[in-house]
Amino acid sequence: MIQKCPGQDGRNWSPEDVSEKECPNCEYNIEFFKFDLMRSCPNCGEDVINPSFNLECAEWCEHAAMCIGQGSTLYKEVQTIRDRMAEKIEEIYGNQPDKVTHIQEVVKMADRIGNREQYSPLNIILSALLHELGSSSCQLGKLNYREILAEQGYNPEDIEHCWQIAAALLQSLDLPERYQEEIINNIRALRVKELPNHSFLVLQDAHQLVEQQLDSSSAVELKTEGGKYLAEKIL
Repeated sequence: MIQKCPGQDGRNWSPEDVSEKECPNCEYNIEFFKFDLMRSCPNCGEDVINPSFNLECAEWCEHAAMCIGQGSTLYKEVQTIRDRMAEKIEEIYGNQPDKVTHIQEVVKMADRIGNREQYSPLNIILSALLHELGSSSCQLGKLNYREILAEQGYNPEDIEHCWQIAAALLQSLDLPERYQEEIINNIRALRVKELPNHSFLVLQDAHQLVEQQLDSSSAVELKTEGGKYLAEKIL
């Protein structure tokens, strides 16, 4: 018999595991438990995402489908967030197929490293999907972003840097701010400086491995055990 995940056992919770968010439609205060990804507002029925939702294990854990239910809203939402962002990125880089291919390769590599590390992949994969928007060489004039941002309620004229497109895309997912900040920091730091957080190290290793596959003469200094393991397998 599969035991209940300790993280979902209410006996292990603290007061910080229960939060409230004001319904954006009617301003009713909705109470969320930490594993509620989304709840319908008791007052008006609006579906509202939990700003404190803990996504730490739901994707990498091999028992996730059994633990939270493969048919549940939570499981489906976690599994589709990446697909939704991938669609946006493909549209933004629609006239640059080589760039799309590169991004897809970095995502695949980051996913493999993240799974090996058993580290929450949501911010890793989103960082990989968005990493080219953080590059100093990114040019707004080559990107198809205006219609996408306009549909999401943003004024494209307010965009001055590519990373701001990434920030707008993340805000549209209504992810907790700490996730958004970490991802933006990751993509802006790649190629220019080091960050200590694990998701950045996975992104950095994934990017270096993809680059080395294209140019075997380039030296890489991998920081994660997952990255080093994959390097032995593929290089």
